Amino acid sequence: MSEPETTPDTTPDTTTDATPDAGATGAPTTVDAYVDGFPDGPRQVLEQVHAALRRAVPGGEEKIRYGMPAIMFTDRYGIHFAGWKKHVGLYPVGELDPALEAEIAPHRAAKDTVQFFYKDPVPYDLIERVARALAERHRA
Repeated sequence: MSEPETTPDTTPDTTTDATPDAGATGAPTTVDAYVDGFPDGPRQVLEQVHAALRRAVPGGEEKIRYGMPAIMFTDRYGIHFAGWKKHVGLYPVGELDPALEAEIAPHRAAKDTVQFFYKDPVPYDLIERVARALAERHRA
């Protein structure tokens, strides 16, 4: 996977001795630190995507995997989201039931990838329903 076009600001905070949410590389180590590293605009979208995923997967473990936030369905499976220059992406989003697939189809960028552009209204309710359906599939 290529590097995000927009990445969180990982500039060290020189006013303190350490940054509590950054690892040795300066990369965010928590979902909140990842989201907080984005500028206004994308950050608010990412906050709402994060909230939608938490509603869909209550109690799901939050972690950084593959350099992006994830909400875990099980120990092995989860849904990831990442901020980019012009959109937020969700990964992996496999094929869904026909009705839900029809709703998500305009946002599909690849087989297991969906994208929501910042310039368009982001359907947070759809994101929540997709995550809930995927969680149910993996927990069954």
